[in-house]
Amino acid sequence: MARIPVDRLRIGDTLHGQTFLLRSKQLATARNGSPYLRVNLADRTGVIPGIQFSTSPAAVDALEEGQGVAIWGRVDEYRGQMQVNIDRIGAGALADLQEFLPTALRPMGEMLDEFEGILASIDDPNLAALLAAVFDDDQGVRSAFQQAPAAKTYHHACVGGLLEHSLSVVRIVETTAALYPDLDRDLVVTAALLHDLGKIWSYDSVSFQMTPRGSLLSHVYMGAAYIEQRIQQLDGFPSETAMRLLHALLAHHGRLEFGSPVVPQTLEAMVLHSADKLDGDARGAVDLYARTDSSSAFSDYSTMHETRLFQGESDD
Repeated sequence: MARIPVDRLRIGDTLHGQTFLLRSKQLATARNGSPYLRVNLADRTGVIPGIQFSTSPAAVDALEEGQGVAIWGRVDEYRGQMQVNIDRIGAGALADLQEFLPTALRPMGEMLDEFEGILASIDDPNLAALLAAVFDDDQGVRSAFQQAPAAKTYHHACVGGLLEHSLSVVRIVETTAALYPDLDRDLVVTAALLHDLGKIWSYDSVSFQMTPRGSLLSHVYMGAAYIEQRIQQLDGFPSETAMRLLHALLAHHGRLEFGSPVVPQTLEAMVLHSADKLDGDARGAVDLYARTDSSSAFSDYSTMHETRLFQGESDD
């Protein structure tokens, strides 16, 4: 039987050993004290939760996040959402990994052409040298930057998501630079390209789960620390330019409670924070609408937006 993509699964479908990418797993305990398994099952078209009752810790330990699993069970509904009620779960081979990993909305070739154009547009020789040191001299960083997701679930959670998000933030800050002549265009564009660089070390490239480094150090710190090291290797890099760039990177979450060690205190940092938030919020909404039943006026509750999102009333 041919596998059914996640976005085509319907309530009542029966699964007979269908393979999925195991995005995440969690061993929980029911009120009666018995353990049960919660999973997120994925392919390139989407993610669906699953649950298996009467499991064992040993069986859960045998499952590896970021690997393939075979599922026997039935697609049902729980609290208005589809989920797979699992009868049996075991290791399953993923013949073609690309079939199970979501990819950016934009074609990779198109994004890489735009990326190269941005690098070539930087007139400030110090910032141009820094970007060359990051993306030309360190091919490992360049490759990871092109492939990494920008988040686990909220927005741009896909292969190429970090590049797609970074390019969108660049477009927003460039538009803003045209409105405000006092804004240092080269500095804010450089910051936009680099602001989430630490995410290449923060997320596993297959499961999209947070790595130990990402959890303990945060992408904000790791990205800024890497850029500071690169700056220190460049002769004559202006100290104030370095300070302004690093400040924008450290402040791009905007508030201390959101993970920024400092709040934005320069025009470039303010614009970068706003552009980053705008693109994340908007793309998060677009992705949520894509997962929402078209007959429903509102989406499910969005943790990211702290509300349900209205998508329109049915004409029926």
